[in-house]
Amino acid sequence: MKWATLFVKLFKKYSPSELCLPKLHNWCYHIIPTIKEYGAINGFTTETYESLHKDSVKKPYRASNKRGATDQMIKTVNIFILYISHIITLIK
Repeated sequence: MKWATLFVKLFKKYSPSELCLPKLHNWCYHIIPTIKEYGAINGFTTETYESLHKDSVKKPYRASNKRGATDQMIKTVNIFILYISHIITLIK
């Protein structure tokens, strides 16, 4: 990990911990090689959360009139959940 070594070398004098950071070590020497070898690690991908954010926050916000948006968003999501629940019961 040449970039990590260079990063530590450049910024070490500005850090109170001299960049002895367990997370930095973990990413450089464990996580990145594992991702390169096996692909995304469970729990470390944001793809699921991005799509949930889009469906549960962005779309309901756009559908609101921007006044009391939180309440409107909650109602919109609740209606959607009830609709999906109803569809599932019809399928069974």
